[in-house]
Amino acid sequence: MPAASTWDDHAANLRRALVESLIAKGAIVSRQVREAFASVPRHLFVPDVDLDAAYKDQPVFIRWDDGIPISSSTQPTMMAIMAEQLRLEPGCRVLEIGAGTGYNAAILAHVVGPTGSVITVDIDQDIVDEAASNLSNGGYGNVEAVCGDGYAGYSPGQPYDRIMVTVGAQDVSPHWVEQMRDGGIMVAPLWFRGYRLSVALQKRDGVLEGLSASPCMFIPIRGSAGRTEGYFPVGNPSNNGPQMYLGMEQDDPDHRHLLYRLFAEKGQPRDIGRSLEGQFHTQDLSSGFYMFLTANPRINMVHWESPEGNFLGAGYALIDLETMSAAVLSDSHPGQVMVYGGDAQHAELIGLLDRWDSLGRPSIHQLRIRACFSPPLSMPEGHWSVAKRSPFTWAMSWDS
Repeated sequence: MPAASTWDDHAANLRRALVESLIAKGAIVSRQVREAFASVPRHLFVPDVDLDAAYKDQPVFIRWDDGIPISSSTQPTMMAIMAEQLRLEPGCRVLEIGAGTGYNAAILAHVVGPTGSVITVDIDQDIVDEAASNLSNGGYGNVEAVCGDGYAGYSPGQPYDRIMVTVGAQDVSPHWVEQMRDGGIMVAPLWFRGYRLSVALQKRDGVLEGLSASPCMFIPIRGSAGRTEGYFPVGNPSNNGPQMYLGMEQDDPDHRHLLYRLFAEKGQPRDIGRSLEGQFHTQDLSSGFYMFLTANPRINMVHWESPEGNFLGAGYALIDLETMSAAVLSDSHPGQVMVYGGDAQHAELIGLLDRWDSLGRPSIHQLRIRACFSPPLSMPEGHWSVAKRSPFTWAMSWDS
């Protein structure tokens, strides 16, 4: 750093460079969000981090439990994407679930302005105290930090115009829906059987209407809605190690016992008559392939682990435990499928792939999501429901 430069000048230059990079990535698109990121000094909210590191486009973890991070300052790219999804306006009353360092609340507060307000909720009092101190030091008097179970929302402040959830949730909390006014918008990182999407939902006449969706990764929510979803190992009896991990809503020992039996036998690789190169979530987060597959309730996201086979890395499994058969894809072999227990699932998977090709392989940005408060009598043509542990019925479709 040149001797003539001051520390504040350097911070301003770093902040300017971060904003420019977020604009170049397409994360920032609006003037309001651009001005917020250009104005709010991230380094004030991560005072124990080196100045240059504070303005890198990466999360800053602030709390751990047995070596696992439980709280952070979110990656700026994801913060910007979610802020844009939220469609904030001056004067909005906002509830944030997950206080972190207070930086995200400060961004929201800058956009809503002095006529708006932000309440940020966290389950840990020490995190709340630290966020409140950071916000006070930054002069953000229109933010209130409170301690509580984020899944329950914060009823004293309702109704809210906007709700932003900055922790990974298995599903939308009914409390958030109740505390948001009709026409309000919620953005939450939700779990869809192995895949997490930041979904913007607008409350309208008995439904949560999806406005946008973006792939994301978040630290899971804690409290009364503690994590049950995750990746669970399916053992490899030949070496007692995991052959693969399956993304599931919750662990079920009886279910996994059957999976152990199914995958204990040797799989047979088969061609699928096309290449899926670039369609796995590890290759292109914008691919809509996995969300297309969720139309089938027997699809799971998997991660291959066994070094004994050629199929390694990320993939998708079509599993039928009634017939004890499966067909499993892998990003390491995008033109093949590993078949277990007969050809039934292989044939069904080929049919799914034909349908995927006929749709033109849409991206995740063409996905439309709706959460219905009551189950619909029937699904319209081109829509499908996701097998998801939820009080809502989640319906999907593609933009034409």
